[in-house]
Amino acid sequence: MTRGTRSLAVLGVLTLSAVGLVPAAWATDAGAELAQVAQSGVGYPAQSGEQRAPETSGTPAAQGSGITQGQSASSMTGEGQLSAPESRGSQPSADVETTGGVPASVAATPEGAAGRAVATAEDAAPNGATVDTPIPDIQAVGEGDDSAMVGATLTTVGVVTAAYPAGESGLGATLDGYTIQTPGSGGAWDEGRVSSDALFVYAGKNGQIPALGTCVRVSGVVGEFPATTAKENPSSLTQLAATGFTQVDGCEAVAPSPVTGVPVDGQAEAYESMLLDPQGTWTITDNYAANQYGTLALTPGSEPLRAATDVVAPGQAARDFEAANAARVITLDDGTNTNLLKGAATEVPYAYLANGAPARVGYHVTFSAPVVLEPRHGSFVFQPTSMVAGHPDRSPVTVTGQRPSAPTVGGDTRVATFNVLNYFSDLGVDEAGCTGYPDRTGAFVTAKKCKVRGAFSREAFANQEAKIVSAINALGADVVALEEIENPVAVGVGSDRDAALARLVTALNEALGSDVWAYVPSPPTIPAGEDVIRVAFIYKTAAVTPVGDSVIHDDAAFSGLARQPLAQEFARRTTERASAPSFVVIANHFKSKGSVPVGAGDGNTDSGDGQGNANAIRVAQASSLASFAARYADKPTLLVGDFNSYSQEDPIKTIEGAGWERVSGSGEPSYVYAGRSGSLDHVFANAAATPLVAGVTSWAVNAQESIAFEYSRAGMNAHLAVEAEGPYRSSDHNPEIIGLRLLEGTPTPGDEPVPAVTPGPETGTTPTPATSPAPAGPRPHSATTSAPRVTTRGATASSRGKSPENRASPASARALARTGASAELAIGAGFLLALAGLAVRGTACRRLGAPQR
Repeated sequence: MTRGTRSLAVLGVLTLSAVGLVPAAWATDAGAELAQVAQSGVGYPAQSGEQRAPETSGTPAAQGSGITQGQSASSMTGEGQLSAPESRGSQPSADVETTGGVPASVAATPEGAAGRAVATAEDAAPNGATVDTPIPDIQAVGEGDDSAMVGATLTTVGVVTAAYPAGESGLGATLDGYTIQTPGSGGAWDEGRVSSDALFVYAGKNGQIPALGTCVRVSGVVGEFPATTAKENPSSLTQLAATGFTQVDGCEAVAPSPVTGVPVDGQAEAYESMLLDPQGTWTITDNYAANQYGTLALTPGSEPLRAATDVVAPGQAARDFEAANAARVITLDDGTNTNLLKGAATEVPYAYLANGAPARVGYHVTFSAPVVLEPRHGSFVFQPTSMVAGHPDRSPVTVTGQRPSAPTVGGDTRVATFNVLNYFSDLGVDEAGCTGYPDRTGAFVTAKKCKVRGAFSREAFANQEAKIVSAINALGADVVALEEIENPVAVGVGSDRDAALARLVTALNEALGSDVWAYVPSPPTIPAGEDVIRVAFIYKTAAVTPVGDSVIHDDAAFSGLARQPLAQEFARRTTERASAPSFVVIANHFKSKGSVPVGAGDGNTDSGDGQGNANAIRVAQASSLASFAARYADKPTLLVGDFNSYSQEDPIKTIEGAGWERVSGSGEPSYVYAGRSGSLDHVFANAAATPLVAGVTSWAVNAQESIAFEYSRAGMNAHLAVEAEGPYRSSDHNPEIIGLRLLEGTPTPGDEPVPAVTPGPETGTTPTPATSPAPAGPRPHSATTSAPRVTTRGATASSRGKSPENRASPASARALARTGASAELAIGAGFLLALAGLAVRGTACRRLGAPQR
């Protein structure tokens, strides 16, 4: 019977029933038949239309490819090592006692979410005929986002759009099912859609999985995963538990729906499990879980999401900003629930991450194949149509981007700040009772709850040190302020406070083949109760020399709470005239956001305004630092380091309010946390230093990189090396680089670069300290006493530094360092004195009869 005549027959039965000529039961069955006819042929395969499988990508992820599994609060600090979360959760097995092919416990009570009785397929078809329930009816929402038909046993028909066989590639927590979609559905995005046309079918560990593009009829029990109440789990996945299927011929193909942004809450539920085709450019905003759960957090557009308080003020503005962030991020999953740091998963390639394809934050993503929209782990995700873990060639995305080389800044003298990520030359392997976090072979890589932090084994320390050395030597800096370097005295493992610092300088010089670097030794007076990590200075002996001892700012605002600031005055080694005979750098590492110290006062518990924990402590530290640094007001002075505060937060505003200018912020953000990029590392200049600043920028060498390339993750995957020979992910913070104009005639950014120092007898080297006049100061601390040789660096313009319009002009920048008097006035006075001298000399010559010259 054709569809038209069948409809007329059904209407006839309804009419006869209305006048009492046929039983009412006939009308009930006829009504069901009419509803099926209205569903565009669902349950009645179309007679025309070619069946085809959804197109999948065959393009390898040549360049690799959210808010996924959350980072613990301690990962913000860099002050300790993190253990991996155990699991993303796994779906309960379908291999339980069944009744009629479904779990017996469910089949016995076919009730909906609201407790009402739901008709089963057998009830609706007493004569044995199969009645197919349309997928949109199954997806119709009851409580929360749960199906109104939870608990019902029914049959439906759909085209397979995604398939995830159990145990694929030897992995354990696989998705164990497949996704079906109403034949002929999809296509253009429909803002008015109220119910999804797609459904996940959970087959269990032993169930059959049809091939992509197959049209199937399946029967089973409707449920939600996870199976919790709507209040406790507002983003669960509606599924049909079915261990088998029957193939149906002649179904119309499904079309993916184009989408240009992240579906909002109302839209997402209506498109649950449907095939989508994301359009345009997307950007990686988080890659923290790429090596553990195979996920990337994406946002539409060309920029990653920013930390709210790095852009707007704390409070309601920050809350609104973060709400907008949350609406613009979605996770790209890898088609599995497996924890990739455990078991057989460590032997398969990552989905979106590889050597040569680092999937950095900020890299751009375009979709080359459709994906499925699913609620997983509490939020909607883009799921590939087949498992990409272990099969990176199946990736639905193309990822593009390039790792940045070290940037250049103007000026003749360069200062940098670098967090060295718990650089401890004392190792866990040498501490009695110390254990660690293991690699896939069981060998400990980093220390766990020990006196020492950082590397456990000598191999791990070699990897860590090689990366840090590579990065520092590439900075082009003359002075580097270090954070998170070991303090052996505070650790209780040695009496030499500078032992780890000396070890790093030795490694830096060995890599360069000569004694280029030295360290600033600890001052005579050391405060009691220091932290196990501290700040320190290293410098190039051919460029600068320390003036006097360093000074530790020992104040109650820091004692027992954070690292005490360290100040050091430096003088430029040169035979040229200097605009500023010396300058001061103060290194800092404020209290982290990750915890509240015991007994801390008001204002230190996270208030939800965006500033995190211990904000009042950091404000007090900022105020104390500003008071301490005021003693150097007559010298060009820089405050640098890890302030553990974003640029719009109270501690930063406190420093600015004390008269310091924040001159950093023009480069890439220095930190990435929970998928938000922002700067915790800053550079401030006082009034004497600001005119001398030629440029400031950051080098995005660390924060944007996946943690998979950190030394602490070495050996975690058989297919990924940590790239110890390179600088990338040498830490979790990016370094800041500052260019200063200390010499007369130094070009400003945009001018032709000139050598910063006069070359010595050998081309490309600088005079040794023995031949270079320099202010008196302490003897450089380096590995040997041989004279250093440094390759001359030209002063180059910074592409990321502040523009000349925002800086003082070359003339006005030449201010007298100690008095603040105008250089132009001094030059003018000298010119008048010179003319007067010439007149006097001419008169004397005429009186003596001497020739004038």
